[in-house]
Amino acid sequence: MQKLAETRIEIDESVTAGEKLPEAMVLYAMDADHLVIAAKPLKVLEENALTKASAKVVSQQNKHIIMLPAKIYNFYHLDENDHTIMVSDKDPTTIIIAI
Repeated sequence: MQKLAETRIEIDESVTAGEKLPEAMVLYAMDADHLVIAAKPLKVLEENALTKASAKVVSQQNKHIIMLPAKIYNFYHLDENDHTIMVSDKDPTTIIIAI
């Protein structure tokens, strides 16, 4: 069986207001234009997400490198499409990617 490759997005640490991200996060595909990456499972997202996956995080040199499953990265064409990365005002460890 072939292992799925992981793909990365980089986020400057200032985007998360200097908050340390956990090594494992929950990735939710909400619709064709939005991904949400949360530090812990969130009930409202669990109920409304199209799919859920795991994301790994490595923090180094003032940035967070988030490794997404290749199937999610490729489906959203993150290497080709412009996307905006933002965080929740209430919880800077919840990351929103708008395509």
